[in-house]
Amino acid sequence: MKNLLEKSTIDYPKVKRLVHKFTANELTNLSEPCYYPEVKKYYFEFLHACGVTDKIVRESVYSFYKGTPAAKWQLQSDPQSHLYIFLMNYFLTKRDHVSFASMMTFFCIRYYGNLIRRQIKYCNPDVFKYTLEHLAKTHLFSREKSISNAVFYISKEMQRKFAKEIIDLEPMIISKFIQESRHRLSQSVRSFGETYYKASREGSGLKTPLEPEEGDDYQYQTLEKTSRAVDAVVKKITVYKIQDRKAMDEAKKLTKVSTSLTTIIVNQLVDIKYSDNIKIILELFIKDVKSVDSICGDAYYDRVKSLMGIKRTTSKVFFKQQVEVLLQKVLTDVNYIDQYDKLTNQTQFLIKSFFGYYLTLVMRNTVC
Repeated sequence: MKNLLEKSTIDYPKVKRLVHKFTANELTNLSEPCYYPEVKKYYFEFLHACGVTDKIVRESVYSFYKGTPAAKWQLQSDPQSHLYIFLMNYFLTKRDHVSFASMMTFFCIRYYGNLIRRQIKYCNPDVFKYTLEHLAKTHLFSREKSISNAVFYISKEMQRKFAKEIIDLEPMIISKFIQESRHRLSQSVRSFGETYYKASREGSGLKTPLEPEEGDDYQYQTLEKTSRAVDAVVKKITVYKIQDRKAMDEAKKLTKVSTSLTTIIVNQLVDIKYSDNIKIILELFIKDVKSVDSICGDAYYDRVKSLMGIKRTTSKVFFKQQVEVLLQKVLTDVNYIDQYDKLTNQTQFLIKSFFGYYLTLVMRNTVC
């Protein structure tokens, strides 16, 4: 791929921005039933950001595999895959591992889109949702709780296994990477499709939710959006390392916690290891929400205050408790836990409240 690098004029900030934007959007959209990623349109934006043409990429494919068995294989001759692997290599040479990870995820999303479109040509959203709910527990989509999580999981596996090979760019190893990444996705999509068609033949499917009453369209749609947004917010924080400064400033203003400590907490939170904890907290926050005002209106503040003020409950898992659990992890990881333990109960409570407000404000800013 050296010839492709020589002929390119890569706008690094732009291509980096594009891959994060496109990947985040597509991962969020995968939460929709029957969503088929249409990522070909992005290919031309990447071409433009790299300063090359489709013809140049195709010539690079030919020269890269020339003289190897892969030169005759259709899967390896795909120019889009070639460009995205080229960009993975480019990000790794820049030591930009976050953008490399995003590019790998985008690469896997594209394969998922191609495969699901071939497997299920005419999709019924109700049957699709029913199939997701009734997959075997061992199925990747079920085990990882969603299709977007499953695609992200395979992406992480491919990063772990092939990062060094993508730096080295040995043609037959790259060919193996292409085959394996597609095969891993193909297995899951094929078995999902088989279950889908079985459910369709048997007339199974989830009933469409009741239509909202006249005048309640906005509330209905926003609550539906909120329910779907949990995974998107988790990825926003932990995968794409986004620090919501607006949420931080408002949470800091509400609790009067110092800027230095709030910055330490927010900076540390952008780590994939906290994903499950954040997801639990956000799911508990939206649990039993009946009114959009509880999230997007003034009632939001009373709701968080109430959830953080609970002292006794019969629930084994509740919002305040999980906020404390995650806060302890974060403060331990930044070596602040000893100082925290010496603070007064009131100061500790304000720090916990800041944490609870910050996480829920990120969701509020995302949804509303």
